[in-house]
Amino acid sequence: MRVTTAADPDAALLDVEAVSRRFGTGPEASWAVRDVSLRVEAGEVVALLGPNGAGKTTLARMIATLLTPTSGAIRVAGIDAVARPDEARRRLALVLGGERGFFLRATALENLRYFASLADVPRRRRDSRILEVLAAVDLSARRDDRVEEFSRGMRQRLHLARGLLAEPPLLLLNEPTVGLDPEAALALRVLIRELRRDGRGVLLTTHHLHEAEELSDRSLVLLDGRIRAAGRPRDIAAAGGLGEVTTLAAPALTAELAERIVALDGVRSVRSDSIAGRPVVVVGWDSSQPDLRALAAVVADLPTGTWTTRPATLEEGYLALVDRCRGGRE
Repeated sequence: MRVTTAADPDAALLDVEAVSRRFGTGPEASWAVRDVSLRVEAGEVVALLGPNGAGKTTLARMIATLLTPTSGAIRVAGIDAVARPDEARRRLALVLGGERGFFLRATALENLRYFASLADVPRRRRDSRILEVLAAVDLSARRDDRVEEFSRGMRQRLHLARGLLAEPPLLLLNEPTVGLDPEAALALRVLIRELRRDGRGVLLTTHHLHEAEELSDRSLVLLDGRIRAAGRPRDIAAAGGLGEVTTLAAPALTAELAERIVALDGVRSVRSDSIAGRPVVVVGWDSSQPDLRALAAVVADLPTGTWTTRPATLEEGYLALVDRCRGGRE
C-alpha cells in the first residue's frame, strides 16, 4: 500500500530546521541539541548515529511532539509539529522498544486492540489491521499469548507492530533489532525495506553500524548535540579525515611497526584485526590515493599475503569522525 497521507504532497515526510533544545536556565543550562537540520523523504531510510548522550533521544522526542524545541521548526508531512502537534502525531509513529509499554497480563491481540483504539484505527478495519501487523512482525502464532510470556525480542517486534497499526507515513525507529536473534533481526530488516518500498519514511536510530549501512540511504552523525557529518559512508569517512583503507594479511602488529606505518605520508591510522581467524593489518589513509609503494617498503620484511584497498566502511568512517571530533588520533 502506497502512503499518501501528507498534508502537502510535495513536502518531505520530515523536515527539521535549525532545531535546538536547552535544559535548565542561567549558568546551569545545557544544550542537548544545537541547530540540527535534517530531512526524510518518502521512501527513504535515514540512519541517525551517535554515541550515548549525543542528543539522539532528545531529537527523536521533539520530532514525536513529546518535547518542545527551544528554537527551530519541525514539520511532519508538511504539518507544523510545534503548532499542531496532534495533527503531526497522527502521521508518525515513535517505536522506542524495550521491556515496557504493554499490559503484561493481557495478550498480544488484546494489547493491540487497545492501542488501535487509541490510534483511531477505524473499528471496521481494526481486527484485520491487527492481524496484518502481527503477520508482518511474525507474531501471528503468539497473538493469544500473554505479553509477560514474551521474550525481549518478541516484545521488540510487538512494539513495531503497535507502531504500524495506523499506517503512519513516518516511522521513528529506535534500536529496532536490539534483543532479536539473527533470524528475527533479518526478518525485521526485510520489513523495513518493504516499508521503504511502500513509500514510508524511516528515521532509524541504531548503534549497529553494519545494519545502518545495509538499510539506510544516508546517515547523519550526531555528536554533542550537533550534526557533524551527513551522507553516504564515504562522506562520513571524509568528515573524519579517512579515505581509502588497505588490508594486508600479516602477523600481529608490533608497536615498532605501527609507528613506522603511521609515520608514512597520508596514513591516518593503523590497527590489528582478524578476518576468518587470520591476523591482518588495517591501514587507514587520509585520501583516496594511498601510497602503497611506501607501505610495501615498510612491511617488506614481513610475510604478507593478499592486499586489498577499498573505500572506508560506515563503521570505519564513523569511528574516525568521533576520534577527530574528540581531538584524538589513532
